Amino acid sequence: MQNIPIFTSVHGTATLILKEIPVSGLAYVLVRSVWDGDLEGLAAEGAAFCRQAGAREVYASYEQTILPAPHSHDVLEFTMARSRLPAVEPVTLTPLSADNGADYLAVYNRCFAAMPGHASYDRRDIQRLLGQDSAFLVYVEGVPAAVVELGENRLEGIGVLPEYRGLGYPLAVTALARCPGPTLSLRVVDTNHRAIALYRRIGFRQTKVVSRWWRV
Repeated sequence: MQNIPIFTSVHGTATLILKEIPVSGLAYVLVRSVWDGDLEGLAAEGAAFCRQAGAREVYASYEQTILPAPHSHDVLEFTMARSRLPAVEPVTLTPLSADNGADYLAVYNRCFAAMPGHASYDRRDIQRLLGQDSAFLVYVEGVPAAVVELGENRLEGIGVLPEYRGLGYPLAVTALARCPGPTLSLRVVDTNHRAIALYRRIGFRQTKVVSRWWRV
């Protein structure tokens, strides 16, 4: 299912994220502009379109504005000095390749697909990541157990299957050590308490709220 970059109504414009509907039933309304102050009308119209497309739940966001709907979650940014990374026994990282792309998809989507604010991956994402030296798997006795993706001095995502939960701390530190810059950052949904506890244990501290989301 394709996203709608510009959804226009009599109330304003928004981007509708519909890609996740077939995977998790989730859809997102990212408000771009509001006309005549009718934010509630725009959010309701965008949500109605998403539900007609099959969405089970719809979330909306408009900068830091409070929407007239139940609050769902915030996306937070955390940062830390690279020099404060703790020492760990390094985890062996296997670079993403055409041969292990199916393993990467299986682990990534099992970890993230149904989590609010995260997008599922498909083969197009594997093609995008190939050759960037930014995505890695971890195998335990030959079984894919975890994935990690890096941006420029940023931890873009880390997913560890429940049966290998103890990998999270050394994997995150091992991956972050590959970033060259003096300051490291990441973003996380505030309802992901386990991940936040892990990042605080490493040394990260919250620096700002990136976006706020409401269930409409």
